[in-house]
Amino acid sequence: MADATTPTPARPRRTAPDGAVLTAVLAGLVAITPLSIDILLPALPALGRAFDVDVARTQLVISVFVLGFGAAQLAYGPLSDRFGRRPVLLAGLGLYLAASLAATLAPSFAWLVGCRLAQGVGACAGPVLARAAVRDLHEGSRVARTLSFLAAGQALAPILAPVGGGLILLAADCRGLFVTLAAAGALLLAGVWALVVETNPRLDPAATRPGRLLRNYATIARHREFVGYTLTVSAGMVGLFAFLAGSPFVLIDLLGLAPHQFGFSFATVMLGQMTGALLSTRLAMSRGIQATVWLGLACYVAGGLLMAGLAWARVTHVAAVVGPMAVFMLGNGMVMPSGLAGAIGPFPQMAGAASALTGFVQMTVGAAASVAVGALHDGSPRPMATMLAASALGAALVFATLVPRPGAGPRADRP
Repeated sequence: MADATTPTPARPRRTAPDGAVLTAVLAGLVAITPLSIDILLPALPALGRAFDVDVARTQLVISVFVLGFGAAQLAYGPLSDRFGRRPVLLAGLGLYLAASLAATLAPSFAWLVGCRLAQGVGACAGPVLARAAVRDLHEGSRVARTLSFLAAGQALAPILAPVGGGLILLAADCRGLFVTLAAAGALLLAGVWALVVETNPRLDPAATRPGRLLRNYATIARHREFVGYTLTVSAGMVGLFAFLAGSPFVLIDLLGLAPHQFGFSFATVMLGQMTGALLSTRLAMSRGIQATVWLGLACYVAGGLLMAGLAWARVTHVAAVVGPMAVFMLGNGMVMPSGLAGAIGPFPQMAGAASALTGFVQMTVGAAASVAVGALHDGSPRPMATMLAASALGAALVFATLVPRPGAGPRADRP
């Protein structure tokens, strides 16, 4: 009889669908998280008025989603190693769909916040297990090629979602946004049920043992280079979520943009992210990870200090917010992929655990940043802009202090 800890073969697979069709479904799974966050941004002021809550409490619809998403990352990887990718993915999407439908019926703000927490936990299954499935199915250059398609889907969602959310608000109230998210969840659930086969070749009965998980996470957390890269990308996440939490109230309530106009302004900012990500692919290969991160950090600092300077000089104009943030997001497109590669690089045997721990830290500090911006909101861009500048300077300081330069110690300077 086989030992209980010995990985066992997964159940027989069905015939896999066409590669392009499967990749499209996986891209949708990766895009569900930014869609779920960004489609609500134009509606935040209206949500606050509809439920009669202040800015700080309204931010909870963003922060609790992010918190649920971040915490669930630590569980989905081991669960899918133990039970298989497909059943865990179906369970996560089922939770997401149920929470989205419940949100459309929310009789109170507390009910809505609970639905958003459940949405975050459910949505997390999409990107975590889509990437795991790609690693299961492909090797070498085909992994990178397929992941690039998934990244394109993820990059498009923050551009299209706020625009779509603003346009939906022209024809419906805030509940229309949750109906849209429920429809997206139902479509993905049907797509996974019909098209995604089990990709995990061997199930590991020991994958969910707490002792083993804790030992892996403790080993990773003691690695200085991991800590440096993780805190660097997390500081960038603080700036991003400060903008996500503060910009709807600044651009809509203070500067008078209509929700659909806000969507187009946000899309302009996210084009900076897409441009930075495209630059990062070339720079990381030619100049290395560290040089790419430093260039991104320069954009962080430039964008953060420019927005803070304009805000404290009481320059209240859409360009004073959108322009500096586009520069910051240009840097984010370079820092995030290279920083994540640097964090995971030292752990080829525990890449999944390292990725999950990095994602958990990022999302936790992102949730805290959105709460803080709401609590500090004073009707001006100053709290958001100050946090953006502080996160940029903090990221540069952490990276300079904790990540050894090439030749100075352990490194992950080349992908």
